[in-house]
Amino acid sequence: VKEIDIISALQASIDQSSSEVVVPIGDDGSVTTMNSSKQLVTTTDAITVDVHYPKGIDPESIGHRCLAINLSDIAAMGASAKWASLVFSLPSIDDKWVESFIVGFSNLANENKLDLIGGDTVRGPEFFAVTLQGYVEKDQFINRSNATEGDLIYMTGHLGSAAYGLELIIKNNQNDNRQFIDSFLYPSPRTKEGVLIAKYASAMIDISDGFYCDLRKISSELNKGFKVDVLTLPIEPNLVQQTSKDRAINLALTGGDDYELCFTVPEKQEKQFLDELTSEFDTLFTCVGTITDSQELLVAGNEGYALPDNTFKHFGS
Repeated sequence: VKEIDIISALQASIDQSSSEVVVPIGDDGSVTTMNSSKQLVTTTDAITVDVHYPKGIDPESIGHRCLAINLSDIAAMGASAKWASLVFSLPSIDDKWVESFIVGFSNLANENKLDLIGGDTVRGPEFFAVTLQGYVEKDQFINRSNATEGDLIYMTGHLGSAAYGLELIIKNNQNDNRQFIDSFLYPSPRTKEGVLIAKYASAMIDISDGFYCDLRKISSELNKGFKVDVLTLPIEPNLVQQTSKDRAINLALTGGDDYELCFTVPEKQEKQFLDELTSEFDTLFTCVGTITDSQELLVAGNEGYALPDNTFKHFGS
């Protein structure tokens, strides 16, 4: 049973009778109507030891990560996060561990001006879940299903660095690779960029399971295809130097844990989009392809590109 099958079964078994639900389960966040001018965006995500991060990493980074991945989902909806709830389970309480976790969580919460409004703590396996709520102006949210053929596919930041960082952590090879280690331990959700991108984007998703896997979620929602040139993927030069060109491309396509934004922009809005976003942010924005009529196509320049199927999936293939 696939993760998407479980979600679909739950969705099908519960009557969705509320007219206030604008975007139900299945996107980066749900959207519900608050009043005549605003809509509420809600997202929930969880992390657990040995699935989302290795045992023994700095608890400060765990506190940061469990909030960052939810902020990234909110950003992918074009919303501003306001309220957080935290649930966590630990097999035992170590005061210093908890204090370090709180530092990581609270620093990012304060940076984003979040209020902590609820939660729960229990004894059990190491597990953390965050629910975030924020808002958008009415009908200004972005989902995955409004792009059209010919729209340009854009990325923020770089791909593959976090996945390589995780490999280094597992191999305990951390001395001279803080750039990649920190990409995994302390992802930087594009909260401010997401709100501004929403002015121009026709679809958007955050990259958690790997660029190729998450882009396919957009194409599936659209019932369209895409053409992406893997040679244009934004990859840190140091990643190519430390691995190889082919290995770096594979990490960029399938590694995951990037928490960058992938979005589509109508071609006629590209110049205005780039002018405003590049004047506002130092963030790298890279066009990597286009939405097409049907075929999902990866190329390397003028040649086809075959992708190994090693994207992350809960509950197997």
